[in-house]
Amino acid sequence: MSLRQRLSQLARSWRAPRRSLLAAAARLERLETLASAQRFEDLRRRCAPHNPLLAYGAKHYSQNDEDGLIEEITRRTLGERAGSFLELGVGDGRENNTLNLVARGWRGVWLGGEPLAFASEGPRLRFRQCWIALDNVATLCRETLDTHGIAQPDLVSLDLDGNDHHLCARLVASGLKPAVWVVEYNARFSPLTRWVMPYDPQHRWDGSDHFGASLAAFHELLGADGYRLVACNITGANAFFVRADLAPRFPELPEDWRRLYMAAEYLPYPSFAHPASLRTIESLLK
Repeated sequence: MSLRQRLSQLARSWRAPRRSLLAAAARLERLETLASAQRFEDLRRRCAPHNPLLAYGAKHYSQNDEDGLIEEITRRTLGERAGSFLELGVGDGRENNTLNLVARGWRGVWLGGEPLAFASEGPRLRFRQCWIALDNVATLCRETLDTHGIAQPDLVSLDLDGNDHHLCARLVASGLKPAVWVVEYNARFSPLTRWVMPYDPQHRWDGSDHFGASLAAFHELLGADGYRLVACNITGANAFFVRADLAPRFPELPEDWRRLYMAAEYLPYPSFAHPASLRTIESLLK
């Protein structure tokens, strides 16, 4: 429970002036956000020498700093042109890795298990609500991409809180070859450890560390398909791989990919922006 929540409870139970307590709670919440921002800034400063793309991290519609990393990585790999994407696991659509790309004029496909919080019909986005499993993932992706006229997406993002490695392997085997892969990895494990969650078609994430795969497992999988790790985001949630032919555009990277590993920092990423409006998001799709 946050300090603001605690003070709000006190405001309801005490006879003290409620307005002053709520004001104090709001000030404390801002102080917590400022402290979190300072913590991440210190972390970025310490880790940037061996994970240099961290300097570009920024949050627009992503959960953490993924938006800024994706902007810089796609700028180097694709230039300034608007590309295409495929994202698996988008929540209700308000917070994911590709909504910021939609805002920048990209077009693409979303697949996910829950309905969106807004109408998704538009010329630049196709959404398909579905349960994604090993036996249907390649077909679902191919059919939905085809309906949008996308033969090969420029960027694929995968975040399904469970069978990610197995699904990624199936998509690799199906011939999916984007310029950029974004995958959620399990930062419980060091970069020396190869671990993959046993496949479970009924898996629902329970909030524990039983999900996904270690960074080493994804490095092995995507490295064998001709990709190079270029960054891990600051919270230790997402890893970014580019096709090997594009890797020379990242000359500042360390020789040892393990140095890019980021440990788990599963704290709320600080944001001082206004809450996202569904009306703003709907306007992006038009």
